[in-house]
Amino acid sequence: MQKRFSRITFLFLLGLIFSIQSVFSQEVTSNLAKADSLFKERLYTQSLELYESIYEDAQRATPAMLLKMAYSQEALGNLSRALIYLHDYYRLTSDKEALKKMDALAQVNGLEGYDTNDFQQFVKAIQDYNILIIAVLVALNLLILTMMFRKLKKHQERSPGLAIGLLIVLSLTFFFVNFTGPKDQGIVTSDNAYVMSGPSAAAELIEVVGQGHKIEIIDKQDIWYQIKWRGKRAYVRETNLEALL
Repeated sequence: MQKRFSRITFLFLLGLIFSIQSVFSQEVTSNLAKADSLFKERLYTQSLELYESIYEDAQRATPAMLLKMAYSQEALGNLSRALIYLHDYYRLTSDKEALKKMDALAQVNGLEGYDTNDFQQFVKAIQDYNILIIAVLVALNLLILTMMFRKLKKHQERSPGLAIGLLIVLSLTFFFVNFTGPKDQGIVTSDNAYVMSGPSAAAELIEVVGQGHKIEIIDKQDIWYQIKWRGKRAYVRETNLEALL
């Protein structure tokens, strides 16, 4: 009897969870349709409120939605938010048109951090497939070790060629593990972001920069991001910089 009651309770709770998810999904779909309608009418502020509620609460941003959010933010003069949504769109789609758009916005507004030459795209491709490349190298290391062990066991001889190959592959593995991972980056979101020489308001002011610059993030110390700015280490408050995914 107790087992039956427990099973009924479990099924009831499971049904309740699915019904809540269904209602939530319907609400998201309804809000998305309403936001699309407002966007078509060029009511960007109203459509953005709905888009961003979906983006933040449901984490269900589609590529089409991100493009509309970027367009709306650009139309409203919010350059940093437009660039953040374009970055998210590119992260999901790898559409090079998004890179061209970001580069165009950077050139018009004098922003740094958006160079997209062929070499940098090659580096990004390596960073994007970093885990897969490392997995292949690890598998290759294991294969060479297995071949060396079998040769030693079966023929009682060592293979200098395999040893050299193993050394090369191990070196490549070390390089990819330590030096080719994606770099943390962020976009300046404030019109007057103070770039400081140290993590303190009393530190020397290096420069005051506007929104939209893309910056490499080195570390985070309390309320400060340690960044790389024009080839040198500097600091900026976390309220003035949004880290990119």
